Formats: sequence, C-alpha cells, structure tokens
Amino acid sequence: MKIGRRNLTTFIKRIFSRHNYRAILKFKDVHEQTFKSIYQEIFSSGEFPRKIKFKSPTGKFEIKIYSPQDFSTFNLIFCREDYYTPENFKIVVDIGSNIGSAAMYWLTRNTYNKVYCYEPSIINFKRLEKNLEIFKSRCFLHNEAISDYNGIGYLNLEKTGTYSSLNVIKKDHQYYDKEKVKVVSINDCLEKILKENNEIDILKIDNEGEELKTVSSINKNYWKYIRSISVDGDNVCEYIPSNFTSTIVGSAQRFYRP
Repeated sequence: MKIGRRNLTTFIKRIFSRHNYRAILKFKDVHEQTFKSIYQEIFSSGEFPRKIKFKSPTGKFEIKIYSPQDFSTFNLIFCREDYYTPENFKIVVDIGSNIGSAAMYWLTRNTYNKVYCYEPSIINFKRLEKNLEIFKSRCFLHNEAISDYNGIGYLNLEKTGTYSSLNVIKKDHQYYDKEKVKVVSINDCLEKILKENNEIDILKIDNEGEELKTVSSINKNYWKYIRSISVDGDNVCEYIPSNFTSTIVGSAQRFYRP
C-alpha cells in the first residue's frame, strides 16, 4: 500500500518524526499556498512539470520542478532544512546539484555568496542552468561527476533524474539507460576552489552511492579550510575530523566546526 509515492511504512515513520513536524510549520514561511503545498507533499499530487513560487530571506522566487520527487527534495531543503548552513557563509560547493534546489536555497539566503555546482546528468544540468539563470554571476556550473578519481564514468539514468548514479543501482528505482560522463576527483575539485577562495563554508555531497568513497578520499590538509559538510547516504563519521560536531536530519549527516 502506498500513500502518494511512499509506502505505508515510510509514511508512518515520517508522521512520527519531529523534524517533519517542524517542516510542516515551516511551509507557511516558504510556500505562498501553504495548505495546498502540504497536501501535494503528502499525496505526491500536482501537475508536472510546473513552477513553484516561494519566499526567502531575500525576496520571492520561483523554481521549475519536474516530478513529485523534485517537490519533496525542495521541501526537505527549504522546509525541513536538511543541510547545515552556518551564519555569514560565502562559499558553497554543491556536489550532486540535480535541478538546483539546494543551490537555490543557499543563493536566496543572502545576496553575496557563491555556489559551485557539480551535476553529471545532461538532462538535470540543463534544468539546473535554467533554474539558476538569474544567479549566473554568483553560481558556477560544472557538468561533471565528483568521486575519488579522475576519468570517465557511466551514469545509470533513473526515471525521475533524482537517483541517477555512477555505480549503485537500487532495485526500487527505475533505471532506463547509461550516460557517459566526466568524473573529477574530490581533491582536484577542492584544490581548484580553494585557489580562488580562502575557505569553503558549506560542502554538500549527495552523489548517489559515491558519498563514502568521496568523503574518505578527501586530503586531510583540506579539512582545515572546510567549515561544514553535509552528506546524504552512507555513514561517513569515521572520516570526519574529530573537531567537527555531528548532527543528523533525515538522511543528511551534518558536520560543522564550532
């Protein structure tokens, strides 16, 4: 039995999560049509693709979404606030940018930060470009995958575009094709960004099955330049320096230097 796109077990777990209660309360601060948006989130309803309008600290904006998964991702980021965001942040590295929901979140927190986006899927990348066009002076888009090596990889394309993955094919997702992509090592990625900036305030890694390999290969010399890191998926605690504090919201493991 399913409720919306979720099976009954997942739905019940969501009901009893305190983070989700806080997210529901946050809907009124983000969505212009609060109750309609809550209904659409619960029952995975609404037409797709469509543009949704939202409120942020710097004004009113809109983003185009293409599936119920995109809408849920938007709400996890904007309403449940899965990703740790330190005060006065300036530099963000967004690995696994998808259609730009996380990047949009950070770009609308203030008017001076910069976001470096990495998204290997050409379909998602084109959607990312369109969604972030108004921020083109502050976001830098790369049609590349990030992992622990440099080379060529083959992206397993998932139907909605949310779960496309280099190496991990999950049985509960529908994969329909493969796409040849450029893969860049996390250390080369960080080196390039740190040459242009003194520090990385937010490092977000959601590269669908590559998280553990990516985090575990980060050169230890780079950690002192990273203020916070949010990772979806695998347990990466043992690879995070001991001076980082850990919190978890949903599937996002969050670490920051106090």
